[in-house]
Amino acid sequence: MFREDVAVPKSPEHEGSPRLITIGQIAEEHGVSRSSVHTYRRSATFPRPVPAEGSTRIQYRAEEVAAWFEANPPQQGKRTDLPRKQQGEPVSGYGNSGMTREDYEAREQLLDTAVLVEGRWPGEYSALCRDLRNLADTISEESAG
Repeated sequence: MFREDVAVPKSPEHEGSPRLITIGQIAEEHGVSRSSVHTYRRSATFPRPVPAEGSTRIQYRAEEVAAWFEANPPQQGKRTDLPRKQQGEPVSGYGNSGMTREDYEAREQLLDTAVLVEGRWPGEYSALCRDLRNLADTISEESAG
């Protein structure tokens, strides 16, 4: 199978070393997204990565990660610590009577994007900026009517 002079890397599991896993493996094994793993990493209680010889990938001891997930099971659903937004509630104080918060925010984002594009690429995307402004005007008109 292998010639005698070929070095075959040994699995750390067979040498009594702890099993190391990557962020992708953590996500797969514990049924969470990679994004969630990155969020958990910011927690002071999440296990610290360990340097793995010959690898630039961030790796963790599997048993430490498993113990952390045992003590901190993933929570499903939306965050409950944020204030609730009222959908479709008219925005007050903006001079746009009848406009919902969602419409107002969408309109502002369109206008901000037009300003950003014009500032970054002057004259190159004037048709796009015009269309963004027209769409913002349409939102205003539909909300008022």
